[in-house]
Amino acid sequence: MARGLLNEGAMRLHPLASLASALVLATSACGGTGTTVPLLAVAGMPVTQTPTKDVPLEVVTRSTSVPDPLPVSGAGLSYADIETALGHAVATGAVPWAELHRSARPEGWQLFVELTRAEATYQSGRLLVTLEARATLRTRYSHTFLAQTHVTCKQGGLVEVERGAPVVFTCMEQLGRDVAGWLGQVEP
Repeated sequence: MARGLLNEGAMRLHPLASLASALVLATSACGGTGTTVPLLAVAGMPVTQTPTKDVPLEVVTRSTSVPDPLPVSGAGLSYADIETALGHAVATGAVPWAELHRSARPEGWQLFVELTRAEATYQSGRLLVTLEARATLRTRYSHTFLAQTHVTCKQGGLVEVERGAPVVFTCMEQLGRDVAGWLGQVEP
């Protein structure tokens, strides 16, 4: 009798189980991953926008054909907030340049950073992150083109993938330093 009840109950759940299985398969087919690590929360960074009047450099980030959250190949995990975290990393590196040259352009600058490639792989306990971006410097209000560059970083680490946010941030910080170094060569 118990067996009959179990089978009857299982038959009632079967359509729901089929729907759940279909959703899991659809998520997998679309590149979805099981766990998402929010980079900003892990780092304790607030989501803020650059105040346009007080800060001489406005950093704007965008992604081109780069998924956010970024799936990690070889792991059931993805990293979220890629674009915003990149903005923080670039601003940290570039703001000293803008402060130093504030008098050269009182209206300020806009630094448009476009993430053009992002890959993360996990194999044999090693996380490898590759990021590429294009940075375009313009005047803040008229958006007059001033200069452009491309930057790339590759960073790896022997770490559990769930604890790989520092590897991603280190790569982003390298991009920020490279953009800052490039800005040092640009005539304000």
